[in-house]
Amino acid sequence: MLSGVFVPLVTPFLATAVDEDSFAHHVETLLAAGVGGLIAGGIAGEGPTLTPREKERLVRIAVEAAGRRVPVVAATGTNSTAATIEATRMARQAGASAALVVTPYYNKPGQEGMYRHFEAVARAVDLPLILHNVPQRTNVTLAPETIDRLGQLPSIFALLDESEDFARQRVVAEACADRLWRIAPSSLSAFLPGLRPPRACLEPAANIAPRLCGRLWELRLAGKGKEAAELAAALTTLKYALDLEPEPVGVKYAVSLMTPTFGSELRLPLTPPSPSSASAIRVAIAALAGVHDRALHHLV
Repeated sequence: MLSGVFVPLVTPFLATAVDEDSFAHHVETLLAAGVGGLIAGGIAGEGPTLTPREKERLVRIAVEAAGRRVPVVAATGTNSTAATIEATRMARQAGASAALVVTPYYNKPGQEGMYRHFEAVARAVDLPLILHNVPQRTNVTLAPETIDRLGQLPSIFALLDESEDFARQRVVAEACADRLWRIAPSSLSAFLPGLRPPRACLEPAANIAPRLCGRLWELRLAGKGKEAAELAAALTTLKYALDLEPEPVGVKYAVSLMTPTFGSELRLPLTPPSPSSASAIRVAIAALAGVHDRALHHLV
């Protein structure tokens, strides 16, 4: 079910409404580039500002475009268990292949509270679930012991861990063992020696350079370090520029440069990139245009 580069989709707006036509076109472009999967309604898609109806529509559009080619994952997690269950039910009705459920934010539950939160969602909705641990946004962290407990629940099948504590990676990988598939938080994430590599990766930059991101992931899985390093250097420059602004400000601006019909409008509290950030993003994109991937035999 999970393989390759998963793209956290950005959401275009037209005035105050979601631009469904531009969104569908963006999805088709990514599918044509061979991405491994799509994620709708997450942080990259300005999920916190979307209404439940808008999230459902985005999932339906992505599902209709993808057909059976790649899985579509709906980001349904909130800091309310009841709201998360309802959002996950809507995602299932919209045809999502799985739901990405983040740890509850702001109210800072303990390990038992987080376990019961995920358990309640898993028991209430017949849909495969991906655990999402991102402490830099939620201010809570799933302990390896809690991950191990949650891995016993049949519908919880994968983990996306975006912790910036690299010492934790091996412990988390061991907690996943053979029960949970691991999703790397980036195509640039470290592969740990002696451990099974992640099944897939989450890559916001794939909104901009899907073929390059996909090729980098393939090379890393194949152990072709030299070729992977060359591509990683080009992507690192882009990702540094994108990270000058809060996600997804930079990514959305970059997509609008690549596809003029894709609007760069943001919903408050997000605001457009500063002139210096916008300039850095333009320079990084121009540099990408000169990167020749010999394996693909074309310019990205």
